[in-house]
This record gives sequence, C-alpha cells and structure tokens, in this order.
Amino acid sequence: MSIFLSSRAKENAKGFWYGLLFPIVVGLGTSFLSLFVVLRFDTSIIRDSFVEDVLFAINLLGIMVIWPLFAHRLFSRAKKLGKKPLRDGSRMSIKLYVFFLLLVVLPQIIFSVLENV
Repeated sequence: MSIFLSSRAKENAKGFWYGLLFPIVVGLGTSFLSLFVVLRFDTSIIRDSFVEDVLFAINLLGIMVIWPLFAHRLFSRAKKLGKKPLRDGSRMSIKLYVFFLLLVVLPQIIFSVLENV
C-alpha cells in the first residue's frame, strides 16, 4: 500500500524531491569526490603539484558553482515545461544554497579578513 492518496500526489512529491536533491547531490558529490582523491592518494604525484591545485579547485567549484547552476537549470526547465513541483524543489535548492552561503561561507570570509588586519 502506498502512502500517497493518488498517483498525482506521488508524481508531485517525486518532482519536488528531484528538484531539491539532484543539484545538492551533484554539487556536494563533486566536491567530496575530489577531496577524497586528494586525501586518499597521498603520493608524490598528487602532493605539491598542479594536480592537487586542480582537485582543490574542483572541490570549491562543486559547491560554489555546480550546485547553483544545476538548480537554476532545473528551475528554468521546470518553468518551461510547466512542472510546478520540480520548480518548487529547485527553488528550495537555491534557497538552501543562499542559506549555506550566509551560514558557512560568509563567516569564513569575515574571519579571514579580520585575521589579516
């Protein structure tokens, strides 16, 4: 027995969660994968080389660029197709991204600036 009353409610829930979680999983997954590679393979090839710099750049890009771009892409696609649950989920993903920036990134920038003064 399904927890949903109708198939329409089920499709709405699937669309919302897809729009919410897909950008977050792709962005954080990219960041965590590159960080895992840097931390796991402690060899002379990765350490103190251009490869380490590229992997750290991919780590930052996953959270700072890929997450909001995927969310915006899903939002515009849902708007074009007229899928309200997908649009609402991607909008919530963008709101969580802004909250993440205000909660995590902004204090780090402020502390780094104040530390150098």
